[in-house]
Amino acid sequence: MGTSSMFRDTTRGYDSVESFLFDRILRKLAAPLHAFAMARIEPLVRPGMRILDVGCGGGQLALDLARRFPGVQITGLDLSPQQIARARRGGASLADRVTFVEGTAVDMPFPGGAFDLVYSVGSLKHWPDHARGLRECARVQKPGNRLFVMEGDRGCRHEDVQSFIASWDLLPPLRPLAVAFYRTTVVGQSLDLEDARALLAALPELEGSIERTPGLPAWFLDAKTTHP
Repeated sequence: MGTSSMFRDTTRGYDSVESFLFDRILRKLAAPLHAFAMARIEPLVRPGMRILDVGCGGGQLALDLARRFPGVQITGLDLSPQQIARARRGGASLADRVTFVEGTAVDMPFPGGAFDLVYSVGSLKHWPDHARGLRECARVQKPGNRLFVMEGDRGCRHEDVQSFIASWDLLPPLRPLAVAFYRTTVVGQSLDLEDARALLAALPELEGSIERTPGLPAWFLDAKTTHP
């Protein structure tokens, strides 16, 4: 999962400094979002599955999933070579079941129907073409299988942001600054709930729904691939 900024091009990969900061600081702050995503992904996993993590970052979710389910093969895809390098180092002991590949979500280096389950957490805002990225997710997944995507909500409710920020264990005077940081820097260039729903409605390759994440400033997509 990544962060976007009003001061940077969100469609480029993380550099070495950004990768370090994400792994050491921002990953911990995003823990409630990751916990929700894992709770939704886990019930979809079956032995022998080939799973794709789109925008895997430093590989934390992919590696966590691999440890919980020893009978699956997982591929992580990310645009940043620095993040891929970190993921490979962190997953060295699982290299027989977890592979990390450098590449873009809008032109994935995989054949059609290569995966049984595809998910993406906090990455969609980095894709230069959201619709094309979701079509690629559908293309590389077997027909009729599930796709899970979670992203920060640009139009998130104030109470959800406040609850999320409270989990950061900040001093009270710093919380308003953290709320502003999340709204402008993290989700300022993301989609709001209605934009995301309109995006899904325009994609015949996917059939499902987009809902607000309960108690969190994010939305999630739960869909099935419908392509022939």
